[in-house]
Amino acid sequence: MSLRLTRVNVNIPAVYTLKGSEADAAVVDISSGGVGLEVKQIFVVGDIVRVKFRLTDGRLIDFWGIVRNVSNNFVGIKYEEISNEAREALDDYVGRMLLQQGLAAREQYNK
Repeated sequence: MSLRLTRVNVNIPAVYTLKGSEADAAVVDISSGGVGLEVKQIFVVGDIVRVKFRLTDGRLIDFWGIVRNVSNNFVGIKYEEISNEAREALDDYVGRMLLQQGLAAREQYNK
């Protein structure tokens, strides 16, 4: 067992850009380290992708990330290039969601 940043389940509309083409997606989980996206396109680990979405309070999150895992229509994306403002907004949002749901900042998972 290892620890990872706790993921919070959400359903937030998003847009991503991969290799020059843009498509709709949904953020299905979010943590301080990255997001899980539900997509209709084939991704491979290592893909560089730009993701944009708005938090429920309206703040825009726009970042470049790297695909860390792929499972059917779900991809895990680690934040790579993200502004300080977006990082603070995400940390604030995730922190509030963890508090509301009574979750710790880190969770156990099987590698």
